[in-house]
Amino acid sequence: MTQAPSAPKGSRLISRVLPVAVKFWLQTQLDEIGELAFEIQATDRQVLSGYIPGITLSAQQAIYQGVRITHVNVQASDIKINIGQVLRGKPLRLQQEFPIEGQVAFDMDALAASATESILADGLLDFWQTLVAKEDVATEIATHYGANIAALKDPQLSEYQSKLQTLDTDLMLHLVRNEQSEIGLRGSLDVDHGHILRLTTAQWRLPSGEHVRSDALTDFCWNLGEQTDLQSLQVQDDQLMCQCRIMVQP
Repeated sequence: MTQAPSAPKGSRLISRVLPVAVKFWLQTQLDEIGELAFEIQATDRQVLSGYIPGITLSAQQAIYQGVRITHVNVQASDIKINIGQVLRGKPLRLQQEFPIEGQVAFDMDALAASATESILADGLLDFWQTLVAKEDVATEIATHYGANIAALKDPQLSEYQSKLQTLDTDLMLHLVRNEQSEIGLRGSLDVDHGHILRLTTAQWRLPSGEHVRSDALTDFCWNLGEQTDLQSLQVQDDQLMCQCRIMVQP
């Protein structure tokens, strides 16, 4: 009986060895990951040299530093890895930084679950701390919620958490203490220069449920840092959709 020829060593890299190494590396970068699919875009020769031109990746129900992600669909490019060590059974390691760009989506359940002990929760509380420190914003808060509200007496907001939800095509931010929303802010966002979020509309949500315009916060800008590269941030179908580009560091 004639045996079928075995596959050359190079062709096994993409089909067997490398996907296992890539999947293991992804799992080390995330707190948790649900459904995962990816495609390695490289020839055998490129892989054997430690170079991967591209990887497309999609995942469902991932968690990154406490932030729950409903869906992610991204493209990574220009990746260099320690292929020699991978072939000897060692973990995959990056040899240089590389870009990832694509779309990340958060549904309302994911946003609610990310409200505590996550990098998102920390960022939202930083945002509120910046707001209450602004004199004109503090004046509006005192007018609509009362001058004795605890948030104005505690600039660090040590007793507070922030929650985020979608509302039609807007975002709704709540400043919460003892599980009760004390201040509500509704607004729509634009992205300027890739790293600045600008409130194009801003309304306070009063305890009565009424919304009133905030003159102090209309066109207010929040700088996320020049390392951030956002193309868009919008609400669609009750999901927060983020189109972005990030650099992954070794």
